[in-house]
Amino acid sequence: MTRSAAQTIIPALALTLLFATSCLGGSSRLGLSFSPSPGAQLSRAAVQLVVVDGRQSKNLVGPEAMNRDLFTGSQSGLVDFKVSLPTGETISRSMLTIEAAVFEAVSERLKLQGITAQTGTNGAKARVTVNIVDLSIDLKGSDLASHVRLDAVMDRPGMDLVVRSSAEADASRRKLVGDMGGADSLSEAITLAVNRVDFSGLDRFPQ
Repeated sequence: MTRSAAQTIIPALALTLLFATSCLGGSSRLGLSFSPSPGAQLSRAAVQLVVVDGRQSKNLVGPEAMNRDLFTGSQSGLVDFKVSLPTGETISRSMLTIEAAVFEAVSERLKLQGITAQTGTNGAKARVTVNIVDLSIDLKGSDLASHVRLDAVMDRPGMDLVVRSSAEADASRRKLVGDMGGADSLSEAITLAVNRVDFSGLDRFPQ
C-alpha cells in the first residue's frame, strides 16, 4: 500500500469509528411505546384534553443515570413515541415533548372508551386536565427503574362538579449493556399509569 493510499484510508476509518462510537453512546432520542387498554365504555362524547407538565424536575433522566452518562440522547427532553392499538395498527410520532407524548397516550385510551379528545372547547362536554407529577427513569442498584404518576381532574367551566383520579406505576429492567432496557422500563410505566387513570367520572357530566 502506498503512503498516499494509507493517508486516504485512515481518515475514513476514523470517521467510521467516530460514528459507531456515537451510536453506542446513546445519541439517539429515547424511543417509548404505549399500549392502550380499552377500559369501560363511556357515553360517547367529546372532551377538551389539557396536559400539564408539573414535574419538579423537567429532566427525564434521574441523577444516578445522568452521572453514568446513560440516555445521553434524551437530554433534550424529546422522545420518539409509538402507540400500539388493539387492532394491530401502530401510530408513530417523532420528536415529541413529554406533554405531547402523554397527550397522545391519553387520547388513544379515551378513544377506546368512546371519548374524543380535542384541544378546543367547541362541543366538549367536559375538560380533562392531566398533570404529569412524575415521569422519569433512573439507575437504582443494578436496575433501570422508571416511575410515572398522573393526576387527572375532570370539570366543566361554570358547573359545580369536579372529579379527580390519580394513578402511578413503577417498572424496572435489569441493566445489561449501557442503557439497554430503559426504554422498555419507562414504556411499561407509562402504559400502566395511563391505563389506570379512571375516566368514568366523565359520565357524570351532561352532554
